[in-house]
Amino acid sequence: MIIYLDISEFLRTRITTGIQRVVREYLQRAINKQNNINVIIYNASLSIYQLLDNKEVVLFLKDVQNYEFKTNKELDLFQNSKSTKVFFDMDSVWNASQKRFTLYKKLKNHNFKIVNFIYDLIPMLFPDFVKDNTKQNFQSFLDSVYKYSDLVFFDSKSALDDFDKLQPVYINRKNINKKVVYLGSDFSSLNLLQNPKLDLMSNNYKSLLSKKYILFVATLEPRKCQDQVLKAFEKLHISYPDLHLVLIGKVGWNIEKFAEILNKHPLKNSYIHHLDEVNDAELSFFYDRAFLVTYLSIYEGYGLPVVESLKHSNITIVLDNSSMKEVGTDCADYILDKDENKLVDIISKYLDNPSIYNKRIKYIKSNYKAPIWDNFYTNISNTLSYTVIK
Repeated sequence: MIIYLDISEFLRTRITTGIQRVVREYLQRAINKQNNINVIIYNASLSIYQLLDNKEVVLFLKDVQNYEFKTNKELDLFQNSKSTKVFFDMDSVWNASQKRFTLYKKLKNHNFKIVNFIYDLIPMLFPDFVKDNTKQNFQSFLDSVYKYSDLVFFDSKSALDDFDKLQPVYINRKNINKKVVYLGSDFSSLNLLQNPKLDLMSNNYKSLLSKKYILFVATLEPRKCQDQVLKAFEKLHISYPDLHLVLIGKVGWNIEKFAEILNKHPLKNSYIHHLDEVNDAELSFFYDRAFLVTYLSIYEGYGLPVVESLKHSNITIVLDNSSMKEVGTDCADYILDKDENKLVDIISKYLDNPSIYNKRIKYIKSNYKAPIWDNFYTNISNTLSYTVIK
């Protein structure tokens, strides 16, 4: 079996969080453990696919922001082969220049198996949270998956159920093979090498880590409800003047109003902190030292920050929706809606009652079974072997 994995969007965006974190964690293991991974990119200016050197891919994964590939060999993707050929799309390919409906049809005509990883159905279920072009591109991509895919991985049963509900009845074909594979919560040692020691961190970060802070890790965007957490913090700060709020994440789309409020806030940089350039090692320290973590997302396919937080045995407050109870189990704290007063109440309870706080931390340490990226890779590898080849 030969697996072709397109990282064109990963290379274009050079993002290291969310979907791109998943691609990175899979590739680090696949290249190390397998000899059948062909990492490819689409060169839109030449209208060709190019094959990357796996040794260079490893270097790229170590330095996503800066590494430039030196050798890109033209690839005839559609050449005949006696081996089983698998085109595995696990990147954010709906916005790719090479449209999947046309590509998948051609791949199927050349005896490819098509495998996808779908993380969530946000563009279809919550179209107001994405750009218009993303909504349109995702619809076309999803139609391609329903029509041509042989196997689809999902990061939660919640995402799989959403996929099933959206499948159009007019597509007359056999059932698609489907598999839920939970994402990991650990940061790989490769990524931690960026900054492995606390004494190598900037003085600003080290000072902040000594404070009592609420942590929120996510791209700033309306779906994540950082505005509600800010409102809750403003109320909490009156009663708990030593408390800090740390927001970690880049500024996303359609968040200009909140970004302006945040940047002009009188407590900004004294008690409210926004960090948009934090590497994995630094993020691990921030999880380790947090008083508690909030993650008020309106919808998630999985919710990486939830499992990352719980792995560090943090009290983690989330909205009760989508996949949250699936990944947070009984170790996360749930609120039914994004009312900041409810968030104030639950955080105040932990601030006012150290015994309740410590008991909850102890419970999480004893009962949360953190998913790991090695298992994620193994589950995908085994499923590809047993499902695609047969």
